[in-house]
This record gives sequence, structure tokens and C-alpha cells, in this order.
Amino acid sequence: MAEQTVQTVHIDVTRLERKIDALSATTEQLSTMVNNTNMAIETANHNIAVLTQKFQEMANDQKRQAALQQAATELVQTRQELEQNYGNYKIIRQTMLGVLQATDLALVKKATISRVSEELMLSTPTYWLAPCLVAVAAWIGNDRDLAQRAIAEAVKRDEERTAITMALICRRNNRVETCYEWLSIYFSHQNAANFSEGSFAYIDAYINGVFGPDKKHMCDDYVMQWMNEIRGSSSNFEASQEKIWKEYCSRFSLDISHLYPDLDGTVTEYDSINEYVSRILAVDPIAENLTGINNAYIDQNRLKAKIDESLIQLISRYNEDEEPLRKEEKYLLAIKHFEGDKEAAKQSIIKAEQKRKQQTLNLVEQMSHVILTDKDTSPSERKTAVSFLSGYIRKGFQTYITEKKDTFPNQITMKVDGWTGTSEDGSNAEELCRAFEAEMTTRRAAELEKAKRSNEKAMMISAIVLAVLGVICLFAMPPFGVILLAGAAVLVYFSFRTKKTIAEKIEAIGQDYANRIENGKAKINQTTAQWKEAKGIVYQFENNPVREIIA
Repeated sequence: MAEQTVQTVHIDVTRLERKIDALSATTEQLSTMVNNTNMAIETANHNIAVLTQKFQEMANDQKRQAALQQAATELVQTRQELEQNYGNYKIIRQTMLGVLQATDLALVKKATISRVSEELMLSTPTYWLAPCLVAVAAWIGNDRDLAQRAIAEAVKRDEERTAITMALICRRNNRVETCYEWLSIYFSHQNAANFSEGSFAYIDAYINGVFGPDKKHMCDDYVMQWMNEIRGSSSNFEASQEKIWKEYCSRFSLDISHLYPDLDGTVTEYDSINEYVSRILAVDPIAENLTGINNAYIDQNRLKAKIDESLIQLISRYNEDEEPLRKEEKYLLAIKHFEGDKEAAKQSIIKAEQKRKQQTLNLVEQMSHVILTDKDTSPSERKTAVSFLSGYIRKGFQTYITEKKDTFPNQITMKVDGWTGTSEDGSNAEELCRAFEAEMTTRRAAELEKAKRSNEKAMMISAIVLAVLGVICLFAMPPFGVILLAGAAVLVYFSFRTKKTIAEKIEAIGQDYANRIENGKAKINQTTAQWKEAKGIVYQFENNPVREIIA
């Protein structure tokens, strides 16, 4: 009965296993189907993504093509509008440049110049350059009354640009007094707190004599007025300038560790020595740099050519009322360049505008910039800046030099091989060497005494005792006696070896201290000599007139 029950249970288990196997197979099939389905979905998603990308590319391409066609159409319209509304402006600019060139070469009749300029005046009733052209033509034709009336009209339309244009034209024709009258008017429009690089270029040309001698000092007065305005605009101005030029001088400081390596590694006050002496040693490089700027050769022809180029740029510049259309034209051209990509075109216009835009600072900042910048600047601009800022530069230099004076030590503390000594002027080198040697001798004696203390004698006595016992035991207990005699032999061997080791150690200690004494004394002598030299530099500097840094 029991066997049947077991067999029945066995049969039931077998069926269960078969069912489980069948269920597992079904599960695997389902899993395979799920995986295949997932793969199909992934493939479909990939295909959809590819199709979406291609569709987007096609859409973008169509969008760019449409933008390109639209830009081409609008560019034609914009240029037609420019030509219709401002075509005469362009002709006036070209004519003015042509008149200036013709005057230089004397190739065009005065009557022709006069007729053309008057016709253009009639066609542009608001453009400031038109009456300037008439005035120049009247000058050429010696018609003083017409020139004055034309100038009055030009000033009414745009006094600032008329003033600088006429000043530059007068310079070309060596009319010095008239040039300065116009230059004075131009300067009266300038804001000291917002001074462009272009305006500073005119100051530079003026200071360096490009406009000729300013007998009435008209422009000098403006420059001083601007300087006073900037100085009075901030209570922190003087302190700010002092800090700027102190930091400028600090560029010339060099660490003196290569000159005084023993001071660097031995003296605790080295940092204070370095900070002051390095500044004293920087005086000559600072003076040579600033004097070089101040005495730089100024190429007058190059400066005049630069000012003439400025006149050409001034005349060629678009007027404010045509600027929106000019910007639109540039943008449309950029779209064509980037094949319909509006965003790329927009970014290129922004970058070009940022690059073209002049940096505006106050006049002092502009002058400081040409000296402080790492970029190349013209020798004339640096010379001009130094001439106006020399007082502030000297004050910053004085602060730079004296700032660390009080921290310079009266004496130094040397640390050599654990020994400490002091010196006021380096003259006590022998005394310091003796003190150092005495301390090293004391240390050597202590180490030698310690080395001599050993158990060499105890081992020898123990060896004798073991030997005696071993001889005795040879008769009563031979094996034990042999062991004792062997132990005695080992102790004798180690006793002699220890004695030799002690002798070698004593010799090594003696040699080591001899070297340390020799090296330490050399270090003391070198350190005191370098301290003497460094202190001598300070003494000479503080007891003699300081070199003028700006010749």
C-alpha cells in the first residue's frame, strides 16, 4: 500500500514537470515574440527618425531656398530705394573725394568743380556734406562770400562733422589758423567721459604737431579742461590712478632669488628683502621703458597719412538717414552669402558690428589703455599718453617703491643645519662661523659618546663564561658542552664585529660633521656676503637721488 502511494506521488510529479516544461517553452516563445516585436518597433522608430530628419532637412532646404529667393528680390528693391532716395549722397561723397584728389593734382578746372558742386547742392537739400563740397569749390575758385555762406549752411546741418571735415581739409592745405578754429569747434562737442578712439587719434595728431603750431593754445585749453572734468568727476580718481600705475610698475619686478640664492634658502626675512630690493632693481627697467616711450621717434608722414585716411573715412561714411537701408542691404547680402541661412547671416552682422564699433572710454582711460595694453599701439599715442599722465605715473611709481620700505629688516636671522644666528650688516661672518663650529663640535661629541656605548664588553664576558661552562660540560654532558662552546664562539664573533662597526660609525660621524662644518661655514659666509650686498643696494638707493623715470 505504501509503495502504491509513493508511485502515485511520483507520477503526479512527472506530470507537473512536463506541464512546467511546456509552460517554459511557451514563455520562451512569448519572450521571443516580445523581443521580435521590440526590434520591429525599434526599427520602425529608427526609420521614422530617419524619415523625420530627411523631411526636416528638406523643409529647411526649402526654407533656405525661399529665404534666398526672397533676399534676392528684397536686395533689388532695397538698392533701388537707396539709389532713388540717397543716390545723390553717394555721388556727393565720391565727388568730394574726387575734388580733394583733383586739387592735389591740379587736373580739373575750377569752373568745372564749382558747377558740379552747385548742381549737387540743389539735389540734396538736407545732406551736411553738400554745402561742405560747395565751400571747398568756392575756396578753390577764391569766392570768399560763397564759401562763408556754404560753411554756415553746413554747420547748421551738422556742426560736429562739418568742423572736423573742414579742419582736416585745412590741414591738407596748410591753413593752420583756420584749421585750429575748426578743430576747436570739433573739440567743443566732445565729452571727456565718453571719448572714442577716433577722437583720441585727433588729440594724438594735435600733440605731435600734425596740425602745425597752436599759437593761441585753443586745443591745449580743451585738453586741460577734459582732464580737470575727469579728475573732478570722482573722489576716488587720484587713488585709482595711483593704484593703476603702481600695478604697472610691478610688472617690472623680478624675484632676486637667482641673485641671492643663499638668502632665499637660509634667511627667515627673505620675503621682505625680496619685496623691497626687487623694486629698487626695477627702477632702471621702468625708467628705460617710459623714457623710451617719451623719446620715441615719431614719423610725421605716417601720422599725416593716418589723418588723411581719417578724412576719407569721414567723407565716405553713410549718413544717419540712409543707415537703416544700408543695414538692410548688408543683412540681405549676408543671407545670400550663407545660402539662405538667416540665423547665420544675423550672427555675422552682429559680429561685424561689434568689431567695427569703437570702444569709448573717458579720455584718461583711453590714454592709460594705449600704455597698459599688451597689443601694439602707435609710438605717437603712447608718447602722448605719457606726456599727459606723467604726474600720475610718477606718483604710482613713488608708492610702488616706498610701499615695502618699512618692512625691510635691520638684521637677518640665518638658519643653517639647525643652528640659528643673526647679522646686522654681514660683517660678523667670522664670529658666526665660530659659533656654528662650536655648536657642531658639541653635537659631534654627543653623537660619538652615544656611539661608543655598546654591549661589546658584555658579549665578551658572556662568551668567556659560556666557554668555561662548555669545557666543564664536555666531560659530564658532551652534547651540551658543544652547544655552549658554539654559543661562546658566536658571542666572540659578534663582539669583534660590533667593535669594528663602532669604529666605522665613529669615523663616519667624524667625517659627516667635518663636512657639515665646512658646508655650514661656507653657507654662512655666502649668506652674509649676499646680505651685505643687498643692504648696500638699499643704502645706496636711499641715500642718493632717485632716477627720473620719465626723461
